[in-house]
Amino acid sequence: MAERVRPKTTISVEEVLRTEIIVNQALIDILLAKRIISEEELVDSIRKIRHEQETMIRGSSNTVSLKQADVKNN
Repeated sequence: MAERVRPKTTISVEEVLRTEIIVNQALIDILLAKRIISEEELVDSIRKIRHEQETMIRGSSNTVSLKQADVKNN
């Protein structure tokens, strides 16, 4: 007998982002409360990640994108 396929639930981008923010805040709160990391370590890590992301974004502006017509022909 065939398995029933569950319909996919559509979730808005806003809801995904809101959930991600809540999860991140909960994890940060727990790590700080248990003194696993300090606020200084958190801020340093955020700065480091932000710098890495900015560097990556600047580097990606040098990439060449394919035209839609080129993609369809291949």
